[in-house]
Amino acid sequence: MKLMFHVLKKNQKLNIDNEKIEFIDIEKKLREEFREVVEAINSYRKSKSSYDLKEIIRETFDLIQVCILILWKCNRQAQTFDEENLIQDINFEHKDKLINRGWIIKTGIEVDVKE
Repeated sequence: MKLMFHVLKKNQKLNIDNEKIEFIDIEKKLREEFREVVEAINSYRKSKSSYDLKEIIRETFDLIQVCILILWKCNRQAQTFDEENLIQDINFEHKDKLINRGWIIKTGIEVDVKE
């Protein structure tokens, strides 16, 4: 499985500039997308239809897109603290935490952001 996600810069139709957006606005979008994933999962549990499964996937992609925005904004902010590798460092820290909690890693997804 190969997936492609994008760091989104701007949407002129919606008047959104992700380079200037505040975390409070991202939080609102995160909550909205999370609710939509939960609703899609609940619909699928009731119907087990292909349509509802596709909705889970679509809404999860939207949620992941917001999470990518959060990580990208954090990475840009980390530069102002002279912590260029902050995201990568915490990524390794997170992997170690999972292993220490007993998780067995099956595979990984590589994300390469080109700025």
